[in-house]
Amino acid sequence: MLERIEEIQGIGLLHDANGKPFKWQKATVLYSDNGRGKSTLATIFRSAGAGDPVPIVERTTIDGTLPPKVTMQFENGHKVTFSANKWSEVRPEFLVFDADFIEKNVHSGGVVTTGHRKNLLQFALGEKAVVARLAEEKATTDARKAAEVVQGVIGQLSGHHEGMALTDFEKLSNVADADKQIEDLEKRIVAARSSALLLKRAVPAMIDVLSVEFAPIFMVLGTTIENVQDDAESLVRAHIAKLGKAGAEAWLSQGQIFAPGDVCPYCAQPTSDIDLIKAYRTHFNAAYSDLKAKVSALDKRISSITNDSIVADFTQRVASAASAANAWSDQIKVPEIRFEKNIALNKLTELREYLLSLVEQKQANPTAAVGTSLDSDKVTVLWAEVVALMNAANKAIGDAKIAVDQFRQKLATENIQQLFNQQKTLELSKKRHAQTVVKLMGDLATARSASTAAETAKNTARLALDTLMDQTLKEYQKSINGLLTKFGASFKIEQMGANFRGGSPRSEYGLALRGKSIPLEGGPPSFGTALSEGDKRSLAFAFFVASTLSDPKLNTRIVVVDDPMCSLDLNRKQHTRTVLKEICTKAEQLVVLAHDIYFVRDLRNELTPKDNSYSVSVFGLRYAAKGYTDFDKIDVNKECQSPYFHHHGLVVEFVNNGNGDHRQVAKAIRPLLEGYLHRRFPGLIPSDLVFGNVVAFISSAVAPSPVCHAKSLVSELNEINNYAGQFHHDTNPGNADTVQIIPTELHTFASRTLTVIHKGTI
Repeated sequence: MLERIEEIQGIGLLHDANGKPFKWQKATVLYSDNGRGKSTLATIFRSAGAGDPVPIVERTTIDGTLPPKVTMQFENGHKVTFSANKWSEVRPEFLVFDADFIEKNVHSGGVVTTGHRKNLLQFALGEKAVVARLAEEKATTDARKAAEVVQGVIGQLSGHHEGMALTDFEKLSNVADADKQIEDLEKRIVAARSSALLLKRAVPAMIDVLSVEFAPIFMVLGTTIENVQDDAESLVRAHIAKLGKAGAEAWLSQGQIFAPGDVCPYCAQPTSDIDLIKAYRTHFNAAYSDLKAKVSALDKRISSITNDSIVADFTQRVASAASAANAWSDQIKVPEIRFEKNIALNKLTELREYLLSLVEQKQANPTAAVGTSLDSDKVTVLWAEVVALMNAANKAIGDAKIAVDQFRQKLATENIQQLFNQQKTLELSKKRHAQTVVKLMGDLATARSASTAAETAKNTARLALDTLMDQTLKEYQKSINGLLTKFGASFKIEQMGANFRGGSPRSEYGLALRGKSIPLEGGPPSFGTALSEGDKRSLAFAFFVASTLSDPKLNTRIVVVDDPMCSLDLNRKQHTRTVLKEICTKAEQLVVLAHDIYFVRDLRNELTPKDNSYSVSVFGLRYAAKGYTDFDKIDVNKECQSPYFHHHGLVVEFVNNGNGDHRQVAKAIRPLLEGYLHRRFPGLIPSDLVFGNVVAFISSAVAPSPVCHAKSLVSELNEINNYAGQFHHDTNPGNADTVQIIPTELHTFASRTLTVIHKGTI
C-alpha cells in the first residue's frame, strides 16, 4: 500500500511539492480545482505501474528549474523513486482510470478506432488469457517470420521477372530457339520504332490560289457620258486659267444653277451654240464627277490585285511545303516541288503595267471608252499564265502529299507494342529457366510450405484464444451492462466479441439505444453523436470497473480513479460512490482524485466504515508560489458550507466566544440577514435587491402577502443596516475598508442580528 508521496519535483505544476506530512490510507481522497495537478498525479501512478518514464518526461515543468523526480513510500518504509528519467522499480499494482485510459482504450474525441478496441481487449482480458495470448502471439510471430522468408525469396526473384507477375513468370515454358526469335523481333521493332517517329513528321499541304475578277475594271474603263464634247475638259481648264482668279472654278460651277436653259442669265443672249458653255455643263455634271472618282480609284485597285506580295507569299508557302516533303526523302522518293517565282513576277508586272496604261488613257479623257475585248483577253491570258505557274507548284505538292500519305498508311499497320511484348516474353522465358532462377524457385517452394505450416499453427492458437476471449467477453459484457443499468444509462453494449482483423486481436461491440443498434463507426447515428459526454464517461468507467472487479489480484491492487464523476448527473454520482466503495473493500487501496468538493464530502462519508476497519484520508492540492501546486490540508465540512451558514458561523462564534476577524464579522451581518429573509420568504422577495431595498420591499408589502409578517422588523432592520452598511462598498464606497470597528458596538449589532434570525421578532 502507498503510505506517502514524500516529494514531487519538476513535473507539471508539481514543481516542488512536499507530501511528507500527509499519510495515505486504504481509502484516500484528494481534492483540487481543475488544472491544479490531479491528472499529473494520475500520470505519475500510471507511469510507475508500467515502468514507463515517457508520460512523466512529457510533463516536465515548462518553466521549471528542477528535473523530474518522485519519491514514494510504501509499507514498511519501502521507497520507490523516479530520477534521471527512470523508475527504481516497476509497481504493477497500480490500476489507473483517467483521461488517458479513456483515450487509449475507449474513445478519443467521440471516435472509437481500431486502436481503442485493440487496447480495450487487452485490458479486459487481463491476466486470464496471458498464456493463450502469448501462445497466439508466438504463433503469429512465427507465421509472420515464415511469410517474411517467402517475401524475401520473392524479393530476390523480383529483378528477374520485371514487368510480369510472379505467378505468370513461374508458368513460362522453355523456348528452344528463343535467341533467333528475339533477333527477328528486334529488326521489326527497330523499323516500328522509326515509324513511330516518322509519323510525327509534318505532311506537305497544298496552297489555295488567289482568284481575281478583271471585268469590274474594264467596266469602269469602258464607261462614257452621252452629249459631252471630247475637249470639254481642256476648254474649261484653259478658260479658268485665262480668268486667273482664285475660286473661278467654284464661281462657274455655281453659275450653272442660274442658267435658264440656253439663255445667258446676264445678257439674255442665246448660248446653245457656244462650245465653252457646253464644256461647262459637261465638266460640272454629277455623273461625270462620279466617273472621274471611279477612274481615280483604279490605280489603287490594280496595285492591290497585282501586288508582288502575292507571288512572295505563295513562294514562302511553297518553300514550307517543299521542306515538309523533303523531310521524308530519307524514307521515300519525293517529287521535286518548284515554283518559277521570277517568271511569275515578270508576268504579274507585265499584267500590272498593261492595266495601268489603260487607266492612264482613261484618266486623260474620262468620258471616252478605253479598253477593247482584245485588251481584256490580253489581261486574262497574263493572269492565267501566273496562275498556271502556281498550279504547277501545287501539283508537285499534291504528288508529294500522296506519296507521304501512302507511306504513313503502310507504317501504321505495324503494332510496335505487340512486337515488344513478344520479345519481352521470350527474354523472360530465358531468365525463368536460367540456373540461378531455377534454384530460387526451389527455395520459394520450400519457404511457402513452411509458411503454410506456420499459418496453420497460428490459426490453431487463435482458435484457442478465440474460445477464451468469447467466454471472457460475454461475462465482461454482462458486468458492463449491469453497471450501466445501475448508472441509469439509457443504452447498453451488445454483441461484444473479438477478432483478428488487422493482424492482432481487438474487441468488437455495438451499442443499443432506444431499441436501435448504433455502430461504433459510420452512421448516422454513431457513437460520437448518439451518446452524451456523460454517457461516454459512464461507458468508459463501466469498462474500467467491470475489469477491475473481475481482477483475481484485486486485493493486491492500488486503484486510482481521476475525476470519476466528471460529466455525470446526480444519479450516476450516487452509484459511482457505491461502486468506489465496493472497489475499496476489495482492493488493497483506493485513491480518488476529484474537483467537486461536495462529491469529496459524500464519498468520504460513503467510504468511512462503520466498524472503523480502515481509515479514510482526505487532503488536497493548493495553489503555491509562482502558480505551482503543493499538497495541503483541507476542511471538507467547512468548504461545503453555503455562504449563509458561513456568515452565520462567523457571527455566532464572535457573539458567543469573541473569536474571529472583526471586519469579516461586520461584513457578514448584512448578507446573513439577507439570507435569513430569503429563506423565511422563499421566492417572495426579489433576489436581485440589495439589503436596503429588501427592507423597503417589506415595508411596502400589502396583505395578503406573507411578507407583511416581517413589517415589525423594518425599524430594527434599518438600524442594523445603517450600522452594517458602512462596511460595504456599495453603500460606503471608498471608506468601507477603513471604518473603525468598536468591538463592543459590533457585539451589540451582531447580537441584535442573531435575535432577529433566531426569534423572528425584535
